[in-house]
Amino acid sequence: MDAMYKYMLAFLLLFGSGVGAQLSLDPLSAAVLRGSNVSFKANVTVEWNVMTWNVGGLLVLTILSTNGVIQSLPRYVARNISTGSAGGAWEFSIVDVQKSDTGPVVCTIEGWIGFKTATLQVQEQGTIQISSGNQTVNQDQQAEFRCELSGWFPAPEVSWLLDGQPASTSLYNTTFQEQGSTFNGTSVLTMKAVRDATVQCRAFLSAANDLQTVYLSVVPTPTDWTVLIAVVLSFSIAALLVLLIILIFFCIRRKKEKEKELREGRLQGRAVAARPRNGTINLGFAMDDRTSTDQGPARTHARMTPSVESDLSQNNDPRIYQIPPVDNPARNGANDFPGGENVMEYRKHRHLTHV
Repeated sequence: MDAMYKYMLAFLLLFGSGVGAQLSLDPLSAAVLRGSNVSFKANVTVEWNVMTWNVGGLLVLTILSTNGVIQSLPRYVARNISTGSAGGAWEFSIVDVQKSDTGPVVCTIEGWIGFKTATLQVQEQGTIQISSGNQTVNQDQQAEFRCELSGWFPAPEVSWLLDGQPASTSLYNTTFQEQGSTFNGTSVLTMKAVRDATVQCRAFLSAANDLQTVYLSVVPTPTDWTVLIAVVLSFSIAALLVLLIILIFFCIRRKKEKEKELREGRLQGRAVAARPRNGTINLGFAMDDRTSTDQGPARTHARMTPSVESDLSQNNDPRIYQIPPVDNPARNGANDFPGGENVMEYRKHRHLTHV
């Protein structure tokens, strides 16, 4: 059994490789927009009689090697593109592709040659619009752009471009909802406004892509002096406090020095007042009495006490001498010439020295 199985597997592989070498189909996969045309080429390297084409499980066209196309449905056509070699080549085309054409496209050669299958995907391009439009934003503020998509099939791949460069996927979020046979979606981009930029929203399908462009204008933020002013003010206040502390310190120091000088001055004054005097008091000195005469105003003369005067007269002290008083004639109303009255008085004068 095992040997028989191996022989059968080898036969199938050889048969398949032979079929592959005798029939080829190009392309094996195609994606087109609804309403467009698509073509497939079948190349046969051996003689054949009948070729059929099936789209989506439905026989749509039959070709005879001798007569060409003998049967076809609307929108399906074929033409001979052979170059004279054995077997030949045919091009099968679908005109005005519809979504019902989506699926396998099979080319079959009647007999032992077999078939080849290609895949057809019919897509539908919808609309795209950045509803937020152009924006003007202050620097370092958040800017939000909303991209609206409608009528796409299948749901497209959405991306954002900033100045032509792909934006990080962390900056935007995209959601789609199925609406009948198509998809509608929204993509929101949130970014920090740093500089002016070109903002683009792109929807991509294998058969087509579309792009919408808007512009971001950034208004520069005026220089913020708040921080600098706060720093300068803080340093200024600190400097003023330091200067105030130094000034208070010197004032207190100066006050203490003044108080110290005053204390020392008081102590010196007390010491001088308490020092004994070297001289003695002259107990014999007394002020003269005031007398008045008819010739003039009162005169003042020095007078000694009787005891001192007696002692001095007895000792005949040469330091005691008499000088005549001098009166002002005009004041007394008399002349020094004969006829005038001038009373000459002799008074005793003494020199007193107090040590």
